[in-house]
Amino acid sequence: MRVGNRSGDGGLGARRGAVALRTAGVVAALTCGAPEGQAQQAELGYAQQSVSVAPGGAFVGGFEVLANGNWALFDGTAVVELSPVDGSLVRTLFTPFQLAFGAFLVNSPDGTKLYFGDSNQSEIWEIDLATLHAAVVLNIKFPFDLAFDPQGRPFVSYALTFFGGSHVALCDFTNDTYDDVVDSPEASGPLVFDAAGDLYVCTPDASSFPPPPDASEVWRVAAADLDAAIGPGSYDVTQATLVGVVDGAYAMSRDEGGDLLLSDANYGTLVELDPATGAERLLATAGPFTAFLYARFVSGTHGVFEPWQPAAGGTLLAVRSDFFSVTEVTRVTPARPELMVDPAAPIPVGAFDFDVTGATPNGVGLLFVCNGSAPELTLDNRSWRAPLFFALDFVGLQVVPLLFDGAGAYHELLDNPGLAGLDLAAQLLTAASAAGPFYGTSEPLLVTLQ
Repeated sequence: MRVGNRSGDGGLGARRGAVALRTAGVVAALTCGAPEGQAQQAELGYAQQSVSVAPGGAFVGGFEVLANGNWALFDGTAVVELSPVDGSLVRTLFTPFQLAFGAFLVNSPDGTKLYFGDSNQSEIWEIDLATLHAAVVLNIKFPFDLAFDPQGRPFVSYALTFFGGSHVALCDFTNDTYDDVVDSPEASGPLVFDAAGDLYVCTPDASSFPPPPDASEVWRVAAADLDAAIGPGSYDVTQATLVGVVDGAYAMSRDEGGDLLLSDANYGTLVELDPATGAERLLATAGPFTAFLYARFVSGTHGVFEPWQPAAGGTLLAVRSDFFSVTEVTRVTPARPELMVDPAAPIPVGAFDFDVTGATPNGVGLLFVCNGSAPELTLDNRSWRAPLFFALDFVGLQVVPLLFDGAGAYHELLDNPGLAGLDLAAQLLTAASAAGPFYGTSEPLLVTLQ
């Protein structure tokens, strides 16, 4: 059992080491010079929008979604509660007494408290959200990330020195003590638990900047191995199960399907990693000279967080910053293909355009067209893939195959010969090929042909 040291050594080298771990994006921005553009892009099958949360140049040191739905952010000066609608200030939760370098903000399991990691002072603060009383509950060198297991036990990743490896420790916030349970030869990385109590930990490569592609490893430490390491001894992370490799990992979260969602400050990406197969999917890019930092997944009301699904499948929130002019939270959600007609309905007699955008690149589609209306069935599917999510009345049903271009688009000029107010409903099923896999559907398009 190692007991925390509140005073720390205060050495310049120690401070440099702590700062370097959580400022990779800053170093990149300063090395490359001031940003020339701020374009960001979601991959096909996803959409994104952003909300400004702090002035440009603010150094964000933690982000969390509170139980009431508001956001908590350390803006470099204070821990603040923000409105997710427009990023406006709701209230100030905590202002550090000394110069703080924020490492993380994490909710307690019951959502009544917020934990703030300060790498500069080597402290973890507990903030009571009802009373706003704040107190140091653990002194630990250079905390990087905090995660609670399903039993409600807190685990912190930290490093005594920059190049001396790192550890994951089980913490006792009531006694200001901690116990190393996982050791790593690499730098500190983000943590997340699954429902079974298995720990996922990423070990970044700090040997060069930027690190080589695929140099950061994601490990799964079984719950039984974690428990066995409590007390004397510890567990070597390299003996755990390697579930994938990524370019970098500043923060890590999980969606309801069990995929890992990782932000990368060095390469400015958000990626999804399937821990069962190691398959990786790019979700979004931050733009030139811009980083994605902290990330949180918020469960949806229906659907799955996969491409070409309803936006209600969930939301990935990520802090995006260029450290000069932009500090914002980017929302990434699934996005379905769009069906559009021009002129808009009701369509007059004559030629009109029919367009599909956001479908599968170089894929195929099945366009279902019928008379009448097409109310959409309620979707409550947590498995992947489930192709047909709509209810057509099947009167005069036609199925039309479509071929999409490299951008997932299709265009055709059609003709309305004059159909006296005929109502039609259409919905698109998008797929990689005629044999599948089938990914998802558009919203129903309802038109009237005059």
